[in-house]
Amino acid sequence: MDTPAPLLIALPQGLNVSGVTLWALRLSRAMAERGRHCGLILHPEPDGQRPITSRLPRGVKVFDLRDLPPIQKCGGDLSAYIPRYLDALETMARRGTVVMCPNLHGDCYGACAALALARPDILRVVGWQHSDIAYDTRMLAHYAPMLHRFIGVSDVIERSLKKELGARAGDVMNIPYGVETPDEPHTRAPLQGRPVRLLYTGRIEHEQKRVRALIAMSDTLAIAGIDHRLTLLGDGPASEEIDKACEHRPEIRRIRPGGQGTVRRYLASHDAFVLASRYEGLSVSMLEAMAHGCVPIVTGVRSGAAQAISDGDNGLLADAGENDDETTTGRAMAEEVRRMLDSHPARLSERAWLTVRERFSIDLHAERASKLFDRIAAEPARSWPATRPCAFSAGAGSQAASGSVPEEGPKLLRDLLATLRGQTIVLHGAGRHTIELASVLADAPVEIAAIADDDPNRHGQTLLGWPIIAPSMVKETGAAGVVISSWMHQDTIYERCSPIYSHAGLRTWRVYPARSPSGVNAA
Repeated sequence: MDTPAPLLIALPQGLNVSGVTLWALRLSRAMAERGRHCGLILHPEPDGQRPITSRLPRGVKVFDLRDLPPIQKCGGDLSAYIPRYLDALETMARRGTVVMCPNLHGDCYGACAALALARPDILRVVGWQHSDIAYDTRMLAHYAPMLHRFIGVSDVIERSLKKELGARAGDVMNIPYGVETPDEPHTRAPLQGRPVRLLYTGRIEHEQKRVRALIAMSDTLAIAGIDHRLTLLGDGPASEEIDKACEHRPEIRRIRPGGQGTVRRYLASHDAFVLASRYEGLSVSMLEAMAHGCVPIVTGVRSGAAQAISDGDNGLLADAGENDDETTTGRAMAEEVRRMLDSHPARLSERAWLTVRERFSIDLHAERASKLFDRIAAEPARSWPATRPCAFSAGAGSQAASGSVPEEGPKLLRDLLATLRGQTIVLHGAGRHTIELASVLADAPVEIAAIADDDPNRHGQTLLGWPIIAPSMVKETGAAGVVISSWMHQDTIYERCSPIYSHAGLRTWRVYPARSPSGVNAA
């Protein structure tokens, strides 16, 4: 029997509390148990996030890069990371051609692109899209030349990738996550005469997980006289804010994450798992909750939720969209809690457990992934074009093409700003696109009053000397309009924010042509 191809997984956020971290640990453990040599490349955890306390899988080699700066802040300079990645690759390659899985951040893929230039003979790279967001789709499309396969963890993501990749659509696969499932569903005491116990597990943050909506959900339930207890099991950048919100709400508590044993105990003792995310891929936390018979109540946004949940049969989908605010989302979540109480919670619980056992087990996930890894290990190498930069990001003001700024970006922005000469404007977007085009903005024939951004954690800060404000504050700057400074998210921002700006009497300008529903630029 041939030796299985070694597997090397890179985690650019280290062992932070997240579904991707749990996926990597579970997959590497399952592969190691099947005799495959496995390794993990660990970067530092993000500021404000502690590493999970779960024991690392036995037999999995760890390459610890936590002495280096976060790769998210490299600004296109991968020189500190490439030698360490190369050492990990060559160490793993003693057992055969290595299948490598970078994740989440473009510059993590960029380091792999450098390896694909240096050692294509021992490297095969698989790209995973974990979330249904434009950044992940564009990132995989950017690095398509070196990627052997593209994995979507949900049906929605698979379709999106195929649309984006065109000629490479045949290399897109759908491999849903898998979790450990008890042999029998947990039984819970009847709900009559006691509070309904609600649980959230995961990162305590707002941009994706929208945890403020869970506070709003609890407030709505309290006003309606529904006795409940809400436990938030997790850590993250919004932890302090949520802890303050809990001080005067005795029905809510936040608990710092422990090991997986702690998570399982809470899942077994709670009635429902609540998730108010703006977007997901196929939530690992949701699958884990279902495996323990904790009824999932999640927002029905465009993601992988509907792939696992049949509304009213094995869980409940709240009528809340990606752009709904926390209050609206919280009310929708509360309505689904009420709906669960009025139905048959025990049946929902059993059906949730059965769904995961039959369709989303770790064994099924590992079997699918294992067959893929050995197949591509035997395929010809794919290198990275030597004429293209390896890094996804670029330094401030570089004007070089990157994953965030296409080759035509500097010219298109310069041409647009020339048509606005003498006007006062606001930029919308405090991300890499704005940073990398700093030199274009510095020479612009307009007055830039501020930078608007949707992330409330950025409000009150500055970027390139300009204040970062909420979109609702733009009118107060006296600007004539707003230029969207984003390539990846331009159309999403336009759809969400142009009505707000128009209502305030402001114009909204795109830098790039609008993309059609098929994913190509519209005329």
